Amino acid sequence: MRFVSVRLRTPPCPRGPRSAPAADLSLRVRSAAGDHDVLARVGLLAPGGPPGTGGSVPGADEHVAAEAGPCPGIRWPVCADVLHDPFPRPYADAVRRLGDLTAAHPGCRLAAAPLTGGGWAVVDGTSRTVRSLAHRVPPDQPLLASCLHAWLVAGHTLRDIHDIRVVHDG
Repeated sequence: MRFVSVRLRTPPCPRGPRSAPAADLSLRVRSAAGDHDVLARVGLLAPGGPPGTGGSVPGADEHVAAEAGPCPGIRWPVCADVLHDPFPRPYADAVRRLGDLTAAHPGCRLAAAPLTGGGWAVVDGTSRTVRSLAHRVPPDQPLLASCLHAWLVAGHTLRDIHDIRVVHDG
C-alpha cells in the first residue's frame, strides 16, 4: 500500500513536465478535452502542488493505491482507492481479474492490469466497463492507475482518452 499524490495540468507549462522534478511518473494524456500533463508521486506532497511551490493546483488528487497481488493475509486492498495487478495478462484474463477485483472491493474507484503484448486494461469501479488504454506505458508503471484515478476525480472519463505516453525528464 502507498499514498499517492497526483497533479493534472494543462500544457503549456513554464518548463513542461520537467518543472516538477519530484514526479515518479510523468504522463501526457491526449483527450477530447485537449492535452494534460499528469504528474504522480508516491507520498504526500505539500498541499496544492509539488514541493517548493505554493497555491492550489486544479486537478489535485491524493489517494491510497495498492497492489492486488496473491497475498491472502494482506488487507490493504480493502481500503484502497486504486488497485493494480502486478502481472501482465491476456485481455480476456485481465477483464475477468478486474471484474473480480471490483466485485470484491466495491470501494475501489479504479483498477488496472497490464496486458501481454502492451497496454493496460482499466476499469472505472463506478461503471465496471473495462477499457484497453495506455499502449505506450510499460507494464512496470503501476502509477498509471493512480494517474487515471486523478483523471476521473478531475471530472474526465476514460472513454475521452485518445492517447497516453510517458514523458521522460531527460
